[in-house]
Amino acid sequence: MLKLVLSSVRHNLGRYIATLVAIVAGVGFFTAVSVVSDGVISSLDGNVDQQYGTVSVAVGSEDSESSLTSSAQLEPLKLPASIGEKIADLPDVAGTAGVLTAPVSFAGDDGAAFATSATGRLWVTDDELNPIDVVEGDAPTAAGEVAVDQGMAEEYDLAVGDSLPLLTLAGEQPVTISGITAFGDSDSLDDGGTVSITQDDAFAWLGSGEEEYDQFYARGSGTETDLAQAAAGVLPDGFEAQTGDDFREDQRQTNGQFAQFLKRGLQAFAVLALLVGGFVIFNTFSVIVAQRLRELAVLAAIGATPRQLKRSLRLEGAVLGVVGSLLGVAAGYLLTLLLQGALAAFDQELPGGLTFSVSNVVAGVLLGTIITVLSVMSPARRAGRTEPMEALRSAAVESPTLGRFRGLVSLVLVVAGLAAMLAGSGLALIGAGGVAIAAGVFVGAPFLARVAARVVRPLLERFGIEGRLAVDNSVRNPKRTATTANALLIGVFLVTFVAVSGASLRDYVVDAVEDTQSADYLLFSEGGSVDDALVADVEAVDDVEGVVPFARQAVTIDGTVSAISAGDLDQIREISAIRADDGSLDDLATGPSIALLDDGTADMPGVGDTVKVQSTSGKPVELTVAALLVPNQDSAQTGAFVSPETLTSVLGQSAPTAAFVDLADGASDKTKDAVQAVADRRPDITAIEGNVVGELIRTIMNFLIQAVTGLLLMSVVIALIGIVNTMSLSILERRRELGLLRIIGMTDKRVRRMVRLESVLISLLGTISGLVLGLVLSLLTVSAINRSGEAEVAVSVPWIQMVAIVLLGVVLGIVAALLPSRRSTRLDVLDAVAAS
Repeated sequence: MLKLVLSSVRHNLGRYIATLVAIVAGVGFFTAVSVVSDGVISSLDGNVDQQYGTVSVAVGSEDSESSLTSSAQLEPLKLPASIGEKIADLPDVAGTAGVLTAPVSFAGDDGAAFATSATGRLWVTDDELNPIDVVEGDAPTAAGEVAVDQGMAEEYDLAVGDSLPLLTLAGEQPVTISGITAFGDSDSLDDGGTVSITQDDAFAWLGSGEEEYDQFYARGSGTETDLAQAAAGVLPDGFEAQTGDDFREDQRQTNGQFAQFLKRGLQAFAVLALLVGGFVIFNTFSVIVAQRLRELAVLAAIGATPRQLKRSLRLEGAVLGVVGSLLGVAAGYLLTLLLQGALAAFDQELPGGLTFSVSNVVAGVLLGTIITVLSVMSPARRAGRTEPMEALRSAAVESPTLGRFRGLVSLVLVVAGLAAMLAGSGLALIGAGGVAIAAGVFVGAPFLARVAARVVRPLLERFGIEGRLAVDNSVRNPKRTATTANALLIGVFLVTFVAVSGASLRDYVVDAVEDTQSADYLLFSEGGSVDDALVADVEAVDDVEGVVPFARQAVTIDGTVSAISAGDLDQIREISAIRADDGSLDDLATGPSIALLDDGTADMPGVGDTVKVQSTSGKPVELTVAALLVPNQDSAQTGAFVSPETLTSVLGQSAPTAAFVDLADGASDKTKDAVQAVADRRPDITAIEGNVVGELIRTIMNFLIQAVTGLLLMSVVIALIGIVNTMSLSILERRRELGLLRIIGMTDKRVRRMVRLESVLISLLGTISGLVLGLVLSLLTVSAINRSGEAEVAVSVPWIQMVAIVLLGVVLGIVAALLPSRRSTRLDVLDAVAAS
């Protein structure tokens, strides 16, 4: 039987081409995604080891977990240098490194800033803890000396010994480049470039003049656990000490989490493409089995059992699956090589490079083979049930009849699914209802094919006899037509569902977020201050009606990291959504009190309770809770609120570090651009629109919708292959019929038109069915969401995209018919009539 299987595959290889293409496409996509993702993940892990490999203890601000820290804290707690000295003096500590960064840029001869995305970074003097290497010149040691990374040096033609102005938080500083640096195989440690600065200059230029660090690392000769415990003993509230191993693992998870998520997501699309390819494989084997009924009958007549016949076809599928999967793995690696070459042409490189992984090969081969074998099971069972004499007498290749049981199952699935989605509650039941409806449509697709044929017959009859024959041919075997269309239906259905549901949820979420915001713009300084000059420049912009600065600082509240703000509360309330839902903000001026951001949790301190507030360098101050703030975008930017006098008692004199900006109603983009231009003059100032969260959500969801749509096109391409294959096999089995049509006077041009019309009809069947199914399930999903919660999500249908999908269906049908239509008239008429 094995020899028979191999011989059959070899002699029918032309018929299996589309099957192999479908397998190769899906497995190739899966392999390419795995290889590139593994390289990126490996590169990220390597960077972590290179940057933090010698760290024994890492000290940093604690994560915000309490209800008191529900604000969008942008300034983390900074560690006083005096605490760093205490850590350095601990037993077994051999070296330390403080980390302090802030945005910087350079000024050119014409006064224009360049390298505006650069990061100023305190130069670490401990060679083992410093991840940056000097590749030319010397490290910065004297006041006014800096080192720049080699990428920045090449891009802006900087060299050792050059003197130029550095733009910092403390203003313009004259500096001299003492050296050129690199980070391992990369030019820079920071994305926008790294400018290394001596410690004294870093304290003066990268912060508010205070001797503080963003983070602090130590290495030592004792165990990491003992060192971490010793360091924790000298830390103030709000800081934690991690062992080097725990810290590196956290960094790996943080860096690699998105890459892992992206890898799994892309692999899921590759599997979907393979599942769509399963329809192609199923259809191909169904047609081939029907065409080989006589051959199989002969085998049965000479002693082959039904079990052997089924096994032989399954083995054929397994052979094709293995061969196609191996070719797919090779195609995947070739695709990554081409990608690597394309990036190299633009002086870029693939992160992590390319690595040969046995697990990727095995996963690709197993996945492709299993899906192929499963797709062959049904045609193989059908072949095994065929009686020898019946097959020998059979003239038709497949039965056109549709059983009542199929129709009943389809109806039950659709009705049950509708009931679950219309009346059910709970995500699981609603999801099951959607799956049931989709399954019912797939099962009942042959009936849809017949209905569609009746609907379009009047239209296609306008093309003459070729139009009528195209309709008749499409429903000659409705099961085959439906299976071919289902491959396209899946892709179109998912594209439509993602587009409509995604757009509806996006618009609802963005509108809901916009309702929680009032201020039009937020200005904040990273390490500097919002001074009077900056406020005056923003106020001078047309259509800016008000700028209200406020101080915002990191503190601990009852030992937990948070942020507090203080400013002119009356003006802030006029242009922002800061307001109390319990207590009164007016009470903040009557004594040492605080307004906390309310998150509704049971352990949330209430009005009248006392909390302990402390800065990293000050003494704890007890404040009475005067009010609870309504959580919204504006209060998320301020965190807890206190009076300016209370802030001074906690932190001492503190300059404003942020500001709310109010624009006139209907302010144009020109106004927004002008505000942004003012902010761009200062490297430490960032200007963000008030509804930054909503706009971020809109951008992310638009990207996700477009990305998912793009990835789903892989399944549409494989569905196109299925249409080509079905049409080609249909032409092969109808050679005699086509020859007779040509003999009685049908021209080759009209025969080819008939084939094209049949292909377009099948393509439109899958496209429109998928479109309607996607729209219906989107409407039902939105309805279920509105019914099960308090949301009022409106349906947003991107009609332009829907029309584009229908047009795509027509184009796919025409493209899919190009090869089969040419093949339909290539054979000589007499040879076609004589074909068996």
